[in-house]
Amino acid sequence: MTVQQLNSTISDDSDDMVSLPSEEEIYRRKYQLLLERCEVLQQDNERIVNRIHEVKKITRRYKKDIKILIERLDKHGDAFRSTAVEVEVKQEVIAKPPRVGAKTQAGGKQTDKQNTGGAKKPAAKRKSKADKPERDPNAPKKPCNAFFQFCQEQRPVVVVETASEMGSEPTKQEVTRQLASRWRALTNEEKRVYVAMFERSKEKYAEELSAYNIKKEQ
Repeated sequence: MTVQQLNSTISDDSDDMVSLPSEEEIYRRKYQLLLERCEVLQQDNERIVNRIHEVKKITRRYKKDIKILIERLDKHGDAFRSTAVEVEVKQEVIAKPPRVGAKTQAGGKQTDKQNTGGAKKPAAKRKSKADKPERDPNAPKKPCNAFFQFCQEQRPVVVVETASEMGSEPTKQEVTRQLASRWRALTNEEKRVYVAMFERSKEKYAEELSAYNIKKEQ
């Protein structure tokens, strides 16, 4: 190895040694990290202290309100101190463990009967016709909306046309389907005719209802 090569090798080693951080630099970095951590902890402590002060204020206000309430109750002679406080305790239903060999649902879940401890759900009561108030036959009938006004007018036409196409009398469902289809095909301008019919029916219904109520009160 020549002298020049030896000098270059020594210079490279010296560069590597310079690039490594010194022990002082390492401690300085650790010190900086500790300072940053202390600042974060200080901010957290300040927030906690502020929250404690707020809670103390709320507690003092709460105690003051209780004191005022007690004074008012004593002023009115209320015997609240001797009143027994009832605490409702719900009894927990402990389900029986499943028997060995009992059938379970898919996924290892127990049946509804086992989950509810064998208790059966009460059946929902159906409303009977007797529960509904009887309608007065003399009372005026409510007017039909625009669609039903259209159905009342076009039903005979639809029945005849559908019967001629099918070769037999159409069912009610078929007639209703045809009427709904024709109603959707109408333009807004064409529907206004039946809307106007509905408005006139409402006015007539209001007059008849007013006369009916007057007659009923007499």
